[in-house]
Amino acid sequence: MGWIRDIKNMIEDLQRVSPFMRVWGPLLNAPMVLGGVVFINRFEAVLILVSCVGSVAVAAQIHKRVPFTRLSSLVHVVWLPLFPYLVQVLMDRGAVDLYSAWLAFVTLTMGICPALDALNIGLYLSSSSNKYEGADR
Repeated sequence: MGWIRDIKNMIEDLQRVSPFMRVWGPLLNAPMVLGGVVFINRFEAVLILVSCVGSVAVAAQIHKRVPFTRLSSLVHVVWLPLFPYLVQVLMDRGAVDLYSAWLAFVTLTMGICPALDALNIGLYLSSSSNKYEGADR
């Protein structure tokens, strides 16, 4: 399963280069995967799990071909249609249990991604170097 190795290599590379990614990557993805597995019997959890794993797998393939490109953050586009749906689910359910708290956390972190993506795209377009090195300084 080479795609798993590609994901592992990408994560190791990003953590080696970027102190920000050492924190943000696990904070963003680990709760999505763990919650997706724990709440696998819920529709939203399956959507989140599939979207997260799919996004990371695509990002790993981009990284494999063009290491450290800022354009790899475009994989978050998959979250754009999911975000308003999750907000609606949260508004309908309220924060009543652990599942709702998990959905709220995922929705919050998912909502931060477009701002970081816009920054990365702006830096990509305004710089001759599109690499992550020094991006968090």
